[in-house]
Amino acid sequence: MIDLAPLRPLRVAGPGRQLLHNPTFLLLMFLLTHVPLALLLRRAPALATLHALAALGVGLHYTFSGRQLVRVAYVAAYLTGAEILWRMAEAQVPWEFAKYATAGLFVLALARSNQLRGPLLPLLYLLLLVPSVAFTVLEGTGDIRSLISFNLSGPLLLMVGAWFFSNVRLTRAQWHYLFAALLGPVIGVAGIALYTLLTTSNIQFTDESNFATSGGYGPNQVAAVLGLGALFALFILLDKAQTLRLRLLMFGLMMWLGSQSALTFSRGGLYNAGLAALSAALFLLRERRSRFQLLLVAAVVFALANYLVLPTFDSFTAGAFVTRFSDTSLSGRDQIALADVDLWLANPIFGVGPGRADLLRVDNRGGAAAHTEYSRLLSEHGLFGLGALLFLIVMAVRNFRNARTPWEQALTAALIAWSAIYMSGAAMRLAAPALLLSLAFASCFAEQPAEDDPAEVWLRPRALGAPVRSES
Repeated sequence: MIDLAPLRPLRVAGPGRQLLHNPTFLLLMFLLTHVPLALLLRRAPALATLHALAALGVGLHYTFSGRQLVRVAYVAAYLTGAEILWRMAEAQVPWEFAKYATAGLFVLALARSNQLRGPLLPLLYLLLLVPSVAFTVLEGTGDIRSLISFNLSGPLLLMVGAWFFSNVRLTRAQWHYLFAALLGPVIGVAGIALYTLLTTSNIQFTDESNFATSGGYGPNQVAAVLGLGALFALFILLDKAQTLRLRLLMFGLMMWLGSQSALTFSRGGLYNAGLAALSAALFLLRERRSRFQLLLVAAVVFALANYLVLPTFDSFTAGAFVTRFSDTSLSGRDQIALADVDLWLANPIFGVGPGRADLLRVDNRGGAAAHTEYSRLLSEHGLFGLGALLFLIVMAVRNFRNARTPWEQALTAALIAWSAIYMSGAAMRLAAPALLLSLAFASCFAEQPAEDDPAEVWLRPRALGAPVRSES
């Protein structure tokens, strides 16, 4: 993993020296090197394993170095973006590696700072999910540990991340570094998907998600992270403080990631990103300086999508593209959710235990993992799950109310909206929704440090003491 913090000056003469001090060039190199890296990891699972462990090692280094806490947040974003990449490359790490590694780094960072306290609501949210674990342990079959881990690792990351980010304020520049940290491995995922698309012959396009255009991995998850990358690229693009070259780069990446997400034929990726972007736009339109730029970007995106991308994709897929995205069905998710509600009504207090709803649903919906986190909370945790769901809503509302400026409100709304929509269709299969919801606890911007050092983090004095300065 490449460190996104400002690099020390390198002793290079001539034009190369200027390039090595060009932030746009360095960012471009960081992002684009993930394409060949991802293709290499795909061919060598042992290297993918090493890459995952190296990313964790970087996080541990920053955690224990004592003066670079913001970089722990960068590594958390990188781990989240790389989760699908490691699964595609069959890295020999636990399935929930990204979630546990990120949560572990947050806990260690808080402990190192002598601050193992945080807001009460995230803790209560997690504790409410514990009682029903007894039913999985006592009555479950199969790999009980995996059942519990699959369903509760996301809530665990959300709780720990909320504590970490409630004590952190990031400058706008630091937010961009965090976005870029996630974008790197996501571009690697897009590179694998594009390579597979170009090298696979006789791809059959139907009215279902397509594995061939998703790099051979689950289209729903691939489309989701590609859409999230496009959303983060949009936020960097809309910052007028960035150079024109960087903003053009972000526009190109946003269009590529969005197009690649659409070609998976999994509609959720574009829907999640689009609705999150719309949520942000409702607040950015209130700011006069952002209004024109937002409308211009929207107009250009619409023109390119409507007159170039859509006709090209529809021709390439022999009409299947428009047919797929014209379909408004929920692919059976609504039936699974209804079966979850029936299961809750039959087990109203404690539910049936995490992971057991798959086996107990009626109407031929048994064996299907939960797709909607909200109905899963009810069926597997009962009234305790309902309480956890209410706490989720309260946390989201409080974080949004804490946002002060239109930019902070836009960012908070987008983080919450993307997570909420994702969890409605894919529960918490990825680390991304938990991380984004916890990031909403830090969505109020800090003032830019006088040194204009984007690698510096300002921490709330009441929580972690004086600002912690990182070395550049």
